[in-house]
Amino acid sequence: MKTTSKIIALLCFVNIAFAQNVQFGFRAGANWSKMTEFELVENIIPQFRFMPAPSGALFLELPVSKNFSIQPELAFTQKGFLLKEGIDAGGEFLGVDLKIGARAALKTNYIEVPVLAKIKMGAEENGVRSYFVFGPAVGYMADAGVVVRVLQILPIRSDVGTGFFNQFEVSGIGGAGVEIPIGNAKMFLEGRYQHGFSRVLDTPVIALPVRNRTFGASLGFSIPIGSSRRIERI
Repeated sequence: MKTTSKIIALLCFVNIAFAQNVQFGFRAGANWSKMTEFELVENIIPQFRFMPAPSGALFLELPVSKNFSIQPELAFTQKGFLLKEGIDAGGEFLGVDLKIGARAALKTNYIEVPVLAKIKMGAEENGVRSYFVFGPAVGYMADAGVVVRVLQILPIRSDVGTGFFNQFEVSGIGGAGVEIPIGNAKMFLEGRYQHGFSRVLDTPVIALPVRNRTFGASLGFSIPIGSSRRIERI
């Protein structure tokens, strides 16, 4: 009976000590995204350009060891592309009528759930540490729209819906960053690349190889969750 009690107490201590190191945080920043092109598009419209857009996420950092963590996230990401050179002739783009001289941007809003491995470099006692993150992400396209500018005047926004697209996306993420301790909290600066594996356009006749490519930079902050007083009582 005493042995069982000791084992239970030890498990409680380990679970609470683990919770002590769990970090809850957020990050916010910007993405530069575009879609891969294919020959049919290249012959009709100008080259796709990278589109700047906002991004943000909430996350938990779950430590496995001092230098390795698992980091699940709930993220918002806007993706798409720019037709920066302008369109020389009128026509239709994803159901939106374009005038001569118009410039267009496709904006798709995703809710994503990345699950990342995080490897930290250097000793924890040294303070500032660099790290690498990598892993898969699953995204859901919540909506899509086209923003058109004609003759550099105010933008005209049109909701195109999600009927043209595959709403679910599987992608891979790789990145690196630097974290700076601020007491028990941490501030970090991070850069990422996200590579889409799923086709973006839903075309029933021809499977067009259009996929998202995204570069991002973000600034974030995290705090520990748990209470050291609970450990003292055990």
